[in-house]
Amino acid sequence: MSSRRPLSTVELRKENRNRVYRYLIAQWEPVTKQDLAFRLSMSLPTLTQNLNELTDMGLLDRSVTTDSTGGRRPRLIIPLPNARFALGIELTASDLHLVAINLRQETLACQKVVIPFSNTAAYGNHLCQLIEQFLDEHQLDREKLLGVAMTLPGIIGPDQTTIEYAPTIGVHSSTPCQFTHEIRYPVLLDNDATCGGFGVWWNRTDQPSMAYLSLSRGVGGAMLVDGKLYDGVNHRAAEFGHICLNPNGLLCKCGRKGCLEAYCSTARLSDDLDISLDEFFQRLEEGNGEYKALWDTYLENLANAVTIIHTILDCPVVIGGLLSQYLPPYRDQLENLIRGLVSQSEEASFITFSPSSSHSVCIGAATRLLYNFVKQL
Repeated sequence: MSSRRPLSTVELRKENRNRVYRYLIAQWEPVTKQDLAFRLSMSLPTLTQNLNELTDMGLLDRSVTTDSTGGRRPRLIIPLPNARFALGIELTASDLHLVAINLRQETLACQKVVIPFSNTAAYGNHLCQLIEQFLDEHQLDREKLLGVAMTLPGIIGPDQTTIEYAPTIGVHSSTPCQFTHEIRYPVLLDNDATCGGFGVWWNRTDQPSMAYLSLSRGVGGAMLVDGKLYDGVNHRAAEFGHICLNPNGLLCKCGRKGCLEAYCSTARLSDDLDISLDEFFQRLEEGNGEYKALWDTYLENLANAVTIIHTILDCPVVIGGLLSQYLPPYRDQLENLIRGLVSQSEEASFITFSPSSSHSVCIGAATRLLYNFVKQL
């Protein structure tokens, strides 16, 4: 028996409006009011009220008509992807990436700026200037801006105003953020892998729950449960990079030994060899024996980690980050390794690879703002 309390009139109206808008942006196709009412099993008066409200918000275009089968030509309901946009900014030790995306998750503009990270007011002032210049240069309407979502390669406090730990950018103990105070738009700050995973989930409506494993210079992740990010009690959930593979193993940047990040960071295949990832995989394909041995070991460690994640969470595992673009040719090898680790009743086909770009984390961060906007409609 459901314990959910009855909705008030205001809450019911909001729920219906949200339902209408979610359907429209899931399809992004013009539809007539009659068709939409049928698909949503909603009365025409209720639907009309919701459409009027969404139109007043500037989210819909209802000026276009279509062919008639008799009588008045019906108007089409067209969701407007550029009615709102969000900014996503990925902050790293040496530079930042900035991307603007619309409600359809399409990139409107992007930019990379070389600027060393510093948790200072001076860095924040520079960041503010860059944001304003970016908006001006790309003629982005500030009235439509939902906010600025920023990511860091580290653990962010639950209140999103504190960096708990981010060794790759020089933060080794809990410290308040000093660079967000001057930004005059709503600000969201979170872990880079968490945001990257959320961006991937946004396009996977068939997977309400998933684990995201990000393989880049740092190794992190995200957990989506029934379409919601699971952050954990202390905002530290899905720190997959610090699964211990070998208690007496390689030293991790976190100070412990044997962490997954020490074995599956992309640095193992690039920085440690003083080459780029492209060079590593080119030489691997050319049959370099040393690199093949290193890659085989890498995949064995990755298979162990993926098996642990899946055993605990029992959901699809999506592998993203910089390395994901190189993994598809080695899928069979990885799945064979996983098959040797899971029980016979399980399949190894629970992994997928997410295409990655230099802006994936930024897009994922900005998508958090799109989600919050749609949710509160």
